[in-house]
Amino acid sequence: MTKQLYTGEVRTVGESMARSTTEAGAFKIFMDEPPELGGRNGAPSPLDFILAAHAGCLNYMTFFIAKELGIPVTSTEISVRGSLDPAKFAGTDRSVRAGYQSLEVTILIKSPANADQIAKLKSEVEARCPVSDNLAHPTPVHITMRTVA
Repeated sequence: MTKQLYTGEVRTVGESMARSTTEAGAFKIFMDEPPELGGRNGAPSPLDFILAAHAGCLNYMTFFIAKELGIPVTSTEISVRGSLDPAKFAGTDRSVRAGYQSLEVTILIKSPANADQIAKLKSEVEARCPVSDNLAHPTPVHITMRTVA
């Protein structure tokens, strides 16, 4: 029996160098850049969305796994901070990584759980969060580019 895989797909239309609109199912996501990068600062940047996607997935997984483990959680507050050297995408230093060099995550949860339960929850969230997995491990990316009339 073949496993059924989840397939996500978005469609993005670039309106300028810095501004784009992405359709994700029935939703529209707007992205922009700050003025120093050619944008109008009218929406979060694509890099902000990476951090937001990570925080959102960690939130989901924290509640999901806590329920699975019988750990009551009533709220979370998640901070994700990334450090990035812009030299590669700016074309000034190709020896550095283009993406975030590191991410620092803090998850604050409201729960009466003890330290052992929190350690187990953290371990499971780290191991099972799909966005963490995509960020921490190489994911093959295949890009096709062609002109249209």
